[in-house]
Amino acid sequence: VAPYASVLALMGAPEAAGLNLQQLAAAGAEGQFGFHEAVDYTPARQRRGESHALVRAYMAHHQGMSLLALASVLLDGRMQGRFESDPLLRATVPLLQERIPRASAFYAYTPEPTGVRAGGDAPDMPIRVLKSPDTPNPEVQLLSNGRYHVMVTNAGGGYSRWNDLAVTRWREDSTRDPWGTFCYLRDVESGAVWSTAYQPTARRAENYEAIFSEGRAEFRRRDGDFDTHTEIVVSPEDDIELRRVRITNRSRGRRTVEVTSYTEVVLAVPDADALHPAFSNLFVQTEIVAARHAILCTRRPRSSDEAVPWMLHLMAVHDAHVGELSYETDRAHFIGRSRTVVAPRALQDGGALSGSQGSVLDPVVAIRGRIVLEPGQSASIDLVYGVGESRQAALGLIDKYQDRRLADRAFELAWTHAQVVLRQIDASEADA
Repeated sequence: VAPYASVLALMGAPEAAGLNLQQLAAAGAEGQFGFHEAVDYTPARQRRGESHALVRAYMAHHQGMSLLALASVLLDGRMQGRFESDPLLRATVPLLQERIPRASAFYAYTPEPTGVRAGGDAPDMPIRVLKSPDTPNPEVQLLSNGRYHVMVTNAGGGYSRWNDLAVTRWREDSTRDPWGTFCYLRDVESGAVWSTAYQPTARRAENYEAIFSEGRAEFRRRDGDFDTHTEIVVSPEDDIELRRVRITNRSRGRRTVEVTSYTEVVLAVPDADALHPAFSNLFVQTEIVAARHAILCTRRPRSSDEAVPWMLHLMAVHDAHVGELSYETDRAHFIGRSRTVVAPRALQDGGALSGSQGSVLDPVVAIRGRIVLEPGQSASIDLVYGVGESRQAALGLIDKYQDRRLADRAFELAWTHAQVVLRQIDASEADA
């Protein structure tokens, strides 16, 4: 029994809720800072001769909800009045009046295929080339090794999952498609900012292609003096995804580019994150491993015997000189107040990221490196995301994929693995 639920019920049934709060106070639920978090009446968890156990904890947001409910009852809804005086919030008030439907029917709508793609009569050309991110419905590519799964849209959005857990945050939004694992690029000389795909900056490229082939997703774009080619695969051997970004300087002068990765961390069941993301975020802890150019994330276990996975993110730069890397794991520091991933504060400010880590309120993983490109020079940046069953396993994956040859092996095996799976299920690439 949660006392704060009875406090909230004061707004709907004040007399019954008031009596309930009196009974809870008599049972010892009231403490120095208000009502405790809960009273547990489960018989299996009681000591001999006791009818209940008190959960002696205070959740700050539950205390805040209780204070607002009390203020609503005693001060005639003053806080609600303040919110409703704002025109932007007042416009959404009708949503609060919607009734929950008593029943819902599942209807799976399958849209007609869009964009440029090979038909079933062309088994030798199973490559989809989409020259625009603005298809009527998002085109997607699914990559998996059976445990680690990645979905990528033709605009660059998507998700990563490990078994039944969401590794990164994603919400279904066919109109904006703003969720996913992203890479920002910034020309230090001009201050221009763009991304390796259309998302998240939504900046138009002079030339743009999303290429989906068996076991791989690619993005090609031309922005001013820079060509960018991104390849995405899932390793058949390890539970990681490898995103290789190749940047080429087409200008006649030396150019300096800031490369910044970004994604939001979940490490929980997708439904739990969708229902209560703020609560879910409270249990994620981040750790910067600067010596290995990586970030680790895990979720605090609920019991001593619970095994929790560890997420890893690594940036490895090849073929170019890179300055000292900087790191960020706090979304508020990266995005900034009243901003979005389209134009985060970290991209406007430039320079090193803040390096925050630990129990941040809204966890992300972001790594920034600054590379110098001579005229005509190309550089490759390997962005590795993955999950290990333990901290040691995650560190082992980080060490492994520092080696470019082993990263190359992941690209080679991804195609081979896809062909083997198709043969096992007796399907052609066109069928897939």
